[in-house]
Amino acid sequence: MRGNISITCAVLSALLLTACGSNNSKEQANQNNGGNPSGSTISAAYQGVWVASGYADVLEVTHNSVNYYKYSSDYCVLQASFDGITTAELNRSVSLNEDETALRWIAGYGTDTFGAPARELSKESALPASCQSGVLTESSSLSNQDLFALYSQIMQEYYVDFDRMDVDWPQLAYNLSLPVTNDINTLYEAIYSSYVALQDGHNSMTAADGTLIKVLGKQTHTMDLIEEYALDNNLSYPLQANELSASQIAAIEAYIENNLTIEQAIVLDYATTEVKQDDSEQITWFGIDNIGYVRIDSMTNYSSVSDDEDDLAHTTSALENLNNALDQVLTDLSDTQGLIIDIRGNGGGNDYISLAIAGRFAVTDYVGYKKYARDGSGVTDTREAIIQPTSMVSYTNKPLVLLVSAETASAAEAFTLAMLPNDQVTVIGTATQGIFSDVLEWMLPGGHALGLSNEVYLSADDIWYEGSGIPVDIEVPNFSKSDRESGQDSGIEAALTTLM
Repeated sequence: MRGNISITCAVLSALLLTACGSNNSKEQANQNNGGNPSGSTISAAYQGVWVASGYADVLEVTHNSVNYYKYSSDYCVLQASFDGITTAELNRSVSLNEDETALRWIAGYGTDTFGAPARELSKESALPASCQSGVLTESSSLSNQDLFALYSQIMQEYYVDFDRMDVDWPQLAYNLSLPVTNDINTLYEAIYSSYVALQDGHNSMTAADGTLIKVLGKQTHTMDLIEEYALDNNLSYPLQANELSASQIAAIEAYIENNLTIEQAIVLDYATTEVKQDDSEQITWFGIDNIGYVRIDSMTNYSSVSDDEDDLAHTTSALENLNNALDQVLTDLSDTQGLIIDIRGNGGGNDYISLAIAGRFAVTDYVGYKKYARDGSGVTDTREAIIQPTSMVSYTNKPLVLLVSAETASAAEAFTLAMLPNDQVTVIGTATQGIFSDVLEWMLPGGHALGLSNEVYLSADDIWYEGSGIPVDIEVPNFSKSDRESGQDSGIEAALTTLM
């Protein structure tokens, strides 16, 4: 019943470079407005230049069009352009504050009435200097050296924190630029090497040819399985793509798939009631005698509307489907004396999904986490994610166990942060991955896509767990080899001991 994963990507993600396509834990909000007749108009209050400097965002709004740019000191790249749209369509992505001096970016953060803390764009008198001439587009042609220079400046001006890994970015970027030639692989190697230094799984580049460059700070369970296979078969680890034959890759993929199937069967063997799953097949639940168990595999992909629909339509659908599923889950498990929430394999998604789930366990309003973005030499205002009790089916005043692992990442970590202030929660497993920021995305010339961390997420008591991950109350390995061989789940066993 577990959702299938791309085994090829799982294997190759442990290697130097992959060509599996990017699937960021948190997707940055992107506007999705359809075209309308050219006579459509946008209200004068929205017209002008709007900038979120900590996010490299510029919206240039005219009477019936919007240009969306990303900018740095020396570069400006057009991300998207929309013609013939109305105020109503624009409002599906941004909303104007009361004094008409700022736009709140809704897209990707939730709806206008429910969502995660959203960024704001301030009204400015003119475009940033780099956007006033020489604007680049996706079709612009840059040499590999110029692309690396653009990449280096974006990181220099927007990456959240170089001190955590003691990185001297100007020196590192200069050193890595020297070997870059007209061979595209030299560009990939330079970017990869910079990611190795930063150890941040939210940094990634998806090249136009499909090559994904990404480095995780912590080894995940899938990588554990790859290492297991390597040691059992006398292969060096980490594996190198150019040292593996097609048959070896196929064997590694089969090993991963087989062991994940074994793990799934072990979990389901604990069920003493019917095993159920929501329509998205991302939420699984059942009873273990008088204890409830619910596994949440992702914080995204709950929408059931057409891919052609805009972001707000997907967000609205996702929340409706999620809430319907949670109503059923918590109704079915209402008579249990405690609940296990398993997010060990949850790689993230959208924070508004995380907040919607956390609200099901709240009895009063409280701060779940805080966040701010780097903004030049300073930071943006701190915004708080407030967890509010739901008016829908809830599960309160009963003990909760949150199962986490190094695969628990991004929006799943935001959910973990949001649950920490709840006195009923015990966290069991291993520390989470430690990548919290929303992914700041750039479309680059040549059709390349860049993602990076630009935000600091703090717990309610102001602790920054970036890199280290959120620690657990009780440490238990995530499906060790001995667990699989003995047919037990040490995480569930520890949770049952805690709850009973």
